[in-house]
Amino acid sequence: MTGRDPASLAAHKSAANKPPHHPLQTSPERADAAKGFEPRILFVALVNNVGCERVIIEMSRHGALCALMSPNGYYCTKIQSLARHFSLPQGGIVWLTSLFVRRRLEFAVHDWRPSLVVPLDDIAAWLLRSLATDSSVTQPMRDLLVRSFGSPSGYRAAIDRNLLMDVASRVGVRKPQHKRIAYPRGDFSAPDDWAFPLFLKTEHSCGGDGVTAVKDRAQLLRELAAKNVRGPKRRLVSWVKNILRSRAGFEASSDDEIIVQSFAPGRPAFRSVAAWNGRVLAGVSFAAEQIHPEPTGASTVIRFIEHPEMDETAAAITAALGCSGFVSFDFMLDDERGHATLIEMNARCVGSCHLGGLFGHDICGALVAELAGSSASQPTEITNPKLVALFPKELERDPGSPYLSSSDVLHDIPRSELALLDAYERHLARISHTTD
Repeated sequence: MTGRDPASLAAHKSAANKPPHHPLQTSPERADAAKGFEPRILFVALVNNVGCERVIIEMSRHGALCALMSPNGYYCTKIQSLARHFSLPQGGIVWLTSLFVRRRLEFAVHDWRPSLVVPLDDIAAWLLRSLATDSSVTQPMRDLLVRSFGSPSGYRAAIDRNLLMDVASRVGVRKPQHKRIAYPRGDFSAPDDWAFPLFLKTEHSCGGDGVTAVKDRAQLLRELAAKNVRGPKRRLVSWVKNILRSRAGFEASSDDEIIVQSFAPGRPAFRSVAAWNGRVLAGVSFAAEQIHPEPTGASTVIRFIEHPEMDETAAAITAALGCSGFVSFDFMLDDERGHATLIEMNARCVGSCHLGGLFGHDICGALVAELAGSSASQPTEITNPKLVALFPKELERDPGSPYLSSSDVLHDIPRSELALLDAYERHLARISHTTD
């Protein structure tokens, strides 16, 4: 089945108006609002990702007053609990949109006075950390951003794959071997103990984008040769992009570098945490049951797990970087040996952060409580089922997926958010049109 069945879309939309068969619905009844001080959280989106907007719903449910900065029409603009929307122009190129963030953010800081800023994508996470150390930014805005992200000494490693691996080596956590390659030189010879496949990764990409699995030395040479080809068009695009980044306030980063990682056996997993000045407030871990697209795409079905090495690694890196806010760590789990190998970090929330409370690890509630100066509530752990089908990602992967009809799977449908469901339906209809 290559297309998306319109009947399956209608069925899922219809199901949104029915009571859920599992207690995954976000509603005011699921938690008490923080007493006293009401935290104001400003979310920033520069990429129209599917799923990360769900953390806004969850933070609102915990008593935070939530605003958004993004272009109009993004999925996150459909959230009904938003108190304010600071719109950004949408030119189709993220680097153009980024040019307007600094001035708009200065206005929001003065006019709305947020307690915290939370990026919803990797580009926003990079830009906001860059602005936090920019001397041309006003002091109130810098203070807010440093409060939001923790120690500035950890910002570069949080968004740079190679530097993160250096930190991981320093603190002694399990990680793959890694090496940075600067092209057009592009010369790389894997040590004898680097077995294929290898992975070539570009910076500031996510969801599997910018990651190439290299199965043998011949493919490695082809990939490096392709990256070494820098014709006039590619040089012009790179030059324009760097100019736009510089004017927007991004800390300098080269498009001429990649990181090579050795293969880590196992299955994908990740741990998301809420942190404050290097201290983990709460964390939740999941293993990927399905991903899309294969083999390096985003998770569409996940399983709640407990894994001490993942906990310890996330805590060690969080402390080393002095992180505040939401951060997430990607691992490969070797079930045979029980090992968890750190492969990446997302310096932002991810599309499953809102699920922690269902499994006794409420990271959204913990962060709101920290901001409000109150005690985080202790949610009741749900022991069964531990599988979650992420909506609409699993429907996009396979409209006929057995996970979508199983009573042993939590169905992550935001039933009260009808405008968001309509936007999801249009998204799925576009995919159906392009794949038919």
